[in-house]
Amino acid sequence: MLKFRVMLMALAATAVLAAGQVGVAHASPVLTCTNGGDAAGSKAILAGKYTFSFLGNNVTGVSPLAGSGSVTLNGAGGVLGGVIRCNQDTEWDSPINGGCYSINSDGTGWLAITTSSLVCGKHDGVDLQLAIVPFINGLIGSEFQFSSDGNSVNSATGFSDAFSGTAFLQIPIFP
Repeated sequence: MLKFRVMLMALAATAVLAAGQVGVAHASPVLTCTNGGDAAGSKAILAGKYTFSFLGNNVTGVSPLAGSGSVTLNGAGGVLGGVIRCNQDTEWDSPINGGCYSINSDGTGWLAITTSSLVCGKHDGVDLQLAIVPFINGLIGSEFQFSSDGNSVNSATGFSDAFSGTAFLQIPIFP
C-alpha cells in the first residue's frame, strides 16, 4: 500500500509540474506587415540568410543593448527562421520562428519577427524599419540597415528598446 501511495504522489507531482509548464508557452503575435509606405517594392530583393549585429539602449537609457544573429528571408515576404542573440544585463538567445516583411518602392521597408522565447528577456519578437542598400558587388539586397520602431504597428510585440544595426547577405536564395 505504501508503494501505491508513493506512486500516486509522484504522479500528482508530475501532473502539477506539467500543468505549470503550460503557462510557459506564449502565443505568437499577430502580424500584418503593413506600416505606412506603399509596399510596391519587390520582396524578392531580400532573399537569403543574413547575419546582423546591433547596438542600442533600453527605454530608460541605463542599460546598453548589443546583439547579433541571423535571419532567413524567403524573397516572398516571409521569415523562415534564425536567431537573435542579445546582451543586456545578461545573455539571451531567442530562436526566430516566423515573421513577415514588406518593401516600399523607395527602398525602405518593414520587418516583423516573431520568436519562440523573449528577445532580451522582454518581448516575443520585434518590429524593424529597413533601409535597403542599393548595390553591393553588383547584387541588390546584399545589405540592409535596420532600426527598432519601438511600437506594435506590425505585430503585438511592442518592443520599446531603441537599437539599430546592419545585416549582410551570407547565403542567397534565388526565388
